[in-house]
Amino acid sequence: MHSLCLLALAAADVVANVVVDDNTCHRSNGACEPQSLCEYNYNFGDLSFNQSCRVKDGVNFYPQQIHLAFAGAKVGTAMTVSWATFEDVSDSSVWVGSSEDSLELVDTPVSSDSYYSDVEYNLFHHHATITGLKPRTKYFYKVGSRGDEKYTSDVSLFITALPATDDSTFNVLIYGDLGDGENSVDAIAAVNKLTSDDIVLVYHLGDISYADNDFLEVKQAAGFFYEEVYIKWMNSLMPLMSSVPYMVLVGNHEAECHSPRCQASRTKSKALGNYTAYNTRFKMPYEESGGALNMWHSFDHGPIHFTSVSSESDYPDAPANVFTAWTDNGNFGDQLSWIEADLKKADANRANVPWIFVDMHRPIYSVLNSENDVPIDHTSKIQAAFEDLLLKYKVDVVLTMKIWVLDVEGESHDAGMGVYFELGPDRSR
Repeated sequence: MHSLCLLALAAADVVANVVVDDNTCHRSNGACEPQSLCEYNYNFGDLSFNQSCRVKDGVNFYPQQIHLAFAGAKVGTAMTVSWATFEDVSDSSVWVGSSEDSLELVDTPVSSDSYYSDVEYNLFHHHATITGLKPRTKYFYKVGSRGDEKYTSDVSLFITALPATDDSTFNVLIYGDLGDGENSVDAIAAVNKLTSDDIVLVYHLGDISYADNDFLEVKQAAGFFYEEVYIKWMNSLMPLMSSVPYMVLVGNHEAECHSPRCQASRTKSKALGNYTAYNTRFKMPYEESGGALNMWHSFDHGPIHFTSVSSESDYPDAPANVFTAWTDNGNFGDQLSWIEADLKKADANRANVPWIFVDMHRPIYSVLNSENDVPIDHTSKIQAAFEDLLLKYKVDVVLTMKIWVLDVEGESHDAGMGVYFELGPDRSR
């Protein structure tokens, strides 16, 4: 008998300035953080441990922002490892083994992409998919330069996905609207304590880092901090993301950079528009599931088929999420046809994988977006686009984010249909 526990975590956000120099480093639990960029390096005259936390020599070549995602057409047989470097490390590689001292170089392509650069900044995002793995198996790995050992990461571990035939109990951590800053310090600290012994995957239901709202901090209003906020946020979650598959779907805050600096710059707006940062930084199993980049995709884990859809684009009257003059968001493909095909296939496979979860950022039902029990605004458009498909294929669970409201009234009746969960807070400042 399968047993599943969904751990829902709500978190708010405030963005913060980030500079990749010694000021980036700080002491936490006796170590210099983030460990991917910083180390203890005492200089004469240092008056505190914090002062002795400095960026590593050659920091531009060190792997950072390391994170995992399930991959492979067959459950549990592949894992995608992703990381970033400030320099384009041409021999970026990944090693894997059954123990820390038995790592072997993996013969797999490693992609390297950069979506934004200027005279002072560039960042390269690497993705490597390890295949030929066994389901529900622990593996150790590291990433970095094949030709220079000092530019490789520490050894981490992951556990591959459970096959449908495995009836083990497992926990999934589900949240969204998690950004960077004072309001999320406790939440990030809490989730970073979790390991693959506690949860099998994290499911982040959109609004990732809130880098687009960097300018709402008064001291940052006139500056360009989009990339710096994204970098800090991903490094802050690396303890979790490098050991537990971190699955994501798209929210409205992934759309673009729309700070005053971005609105005034055609170059920045074009480079950082149409979900480019989100689609470059992460790599979900969209190829295996016939999806469109990270906008929509699906995967199985144990008895559950997860279908991740975009509430932000590519259905009739979808929100534009456009705040700049030079961007045109969306146009990734025929999402509704893909959803129908994916759900039809999943429904036909219920004998093997009995549960179907559909997940999106915006709520399909919301007391705040209705008048006299009639949906309005984006909620009405989402219902019109998706509800019939959810009912047609008897979707068991729908998970959404965006608005934190629990509305309970009247009597409870078993309607014989799926369950709807709306998680997390509406963004507030």
